[in-house]
Amino acid sequence: MKENIFIRFGYNISSLVIGSILILISPFLFKKRDKIIFGSNPLISNKYWSNSMKDNNLDSVTLMANYFQKINSKSDFDLYFSDLVPILFRIKYIEYFFQLFFVWLYVIRNGKVVVTNFHGLAFKNFFWKLEYVLYKINGIKTVFIPYGSDAYMYSRIKSPDLQNALLLSYPSAAKMEEKIKNKISFWNKRADVIVAGFMGIDGFSRWDIIIFSMFCIDLIKIKPKILYSNNNGHNGVVKIAHCPNHRGFKGTEFLLESVKILKQEGLNIELVLYEGVKNKELLKSISEVDILCEQLIFGYGFNAIEGMAVGLPVLTNLENEEYTSIFRRYSFLNECPILSASPESLKDQLRLLITNPELRKELGQLGRRYVEKYHSYKAAQYMFTNIFKKLDGEDIDLMNLYHPLKSEYVKTNYIKTPLVNNRYVE
Repeated sequence: MKENIFIRFGYNISSLVIGSILILISPFLFKKRDKIIFGSNPLISNKYWSNSMKDNNLDSVTLMANYFQKINSKSDFDLYFSDLVPILFRIKYIEYFFQLFFVWLYVIRNGKVVVTNFHGLAFKNFFWKLEYVLYKINGIKTVFIPYGSDAYMYSRIKSPDLQNALLLSYPSAAKMEEKIKNKISFWNKRADVIVAGFMGIDGFSRWDIIIFSMFCIDLIKIKPKILYSNNNGHNGVVKIAHCPNHRGFKGTEFLLESVKILKQEGLNIELVLYEGVKNKELLKSISEVDILCEQLIFGYGFNAIEGMAVGLPVLTNLENEEYTSIFRRYSFLNECPILSASPESLKDQLRLLITNPELRKELGQLGRRYVEKYHSYKAAQYMFTNIFKKLDGEDIDLMNLYHPLKSEYVKTNYIKTPLVNNRYVE
């Protein structure tokens, strides 16, 4: 305990000292200023965004503080903070205190654009605002993309169901609201671009692009299903996958209950739960099932994109119009072939997919097309290229980048999704 207090105190002092030194020496540093730096939370989305930039012949790198051993591999990311520390300083505590200096030295010398979240890149605790000073005096542009605990202000969430789901799985974030609110307010005024996605609805005063989900995935490595099962729950088993790393947030209990009832009705189904599975293994595993049930409380996340990429029909909750209507009207959500299901409608929607193998195939193939158009490397290149052009001074209308009536990108190859049971296939 005393050791942790010492480390935190030392980290704050070193942040102030190192930040001040970097501010003073910045004008005298040799600067390449050509890299797009993604960091520093080890989210798999950073890897895919950065790789999509590399595929577009841009100089891009992922710079991470660490990685999640449970679901990622160290090789998923290019650089770690510790990689930038010279061997001379790689001594316990010494490395910790000097790490900030070498990380920011790298960013200042190489960074043209930093893409990060509201936790910031490296400065924490009391002196996080120093990041803005370093960006400003070194001409580094900033793109902020929230992911969850960095930006959710629980008291501002419009959906009580979503707030409850977050409290079930991430209760500690509620106690950090004031700190989160201060950071959101600070960067709302100063960030060059904010891509908030659906999180913008809950407390953001600003977003610069209207897009429900900005995630992308490597479709070269993910092959779609070719063979679809003709099983309908009567002539053979139908497999349903669910990947609940956080059961409360995903509404797993409602899926367990629905599967139990459908089995009692006589349907031959198997629920396969994947928890704590590494990303590479998960993609291979879910391609062997028939249906993916992602999350039942709110929205679609990365796992739904993975499911659509392999050609699975996906169930998730897109029924709250406070969160979806803006993305239908001003963006591309109306093309999304996810079959919407709430905890109350899940049993009926599952039964529909289980007993209709042709519908499963149709929605699975539409899902692959949707991901190719809006969540592929090509899609990420479209979004980021326009952001970078805007940052370079070009007259780019980011707010209408995905407007169904104004965007040629959206209007081209429009995906028409079916209406099922008088409900939108979202």
